[in-house]
Amino acid sequence: MPTEYGRHCNGCPYLNADQLQSHFQKMRAIPLSMEENNADVLLIFQAPGVDEWAKGKPVISTKNGSAGVRLEAAFRRANRTRQNYNITNTVQCFPGKKPQVGVTKPRDLAPSAAARRHCAEWLRQDIEARTYTRIVVFGTPAANAVRKLGFDDYSRFIFRKHPSGRLKNIDLDEALGSH
Repeated sequence: MPTEYGRHCNGCPYLNADQLQSHFQKMRAIPLSMEENNADVLLIFQAPGVDEWAKGKPVISTKNGSAGVRLEAAFRRANRTRQNYNITNTVQCFPGKKPQVGVTKPRDLAPSAAARRHCAEWLRQDIEARTYTRIVVFGTPAANAVRKLGFDDYSRFIFRKHPSGRLKNIDLDEALGSH
């Protein structure tokens, strides 16, 4: 739940966005916070992408195939909106982009283990902020971070592939509680 870099950020490789190229550093001066919609379902992703970093809100990309686009489509299929969910990341700062190789556009970097360790307390606070009826964790880095906090076999937790990967619509819809 950051509103600024905190004491646990000291030593983090993402402190003050030092890992980013200057144009990414200029987009944002503080970590993202959980999108708090007073919901009873929490969605946990791995880290903000460039669009999220620029706008300060998790999982909002409108790029074709992105988690943001897949999530919005799932909300429509379920006749819900993002206001039915609280949404957070295991790491609250944009990790950066992989270098471009050939004509393939560079993808976002996965958050480093060191950054996940530094953000672990914020993630714990997000998870414990309320008694969620369901907590959906998307992707391996997010699952690892949640399990490292000791939430590995808890009945409210649902672990799924990342929506921008090979997660099927039926599995995404079920995880969000629409089936």
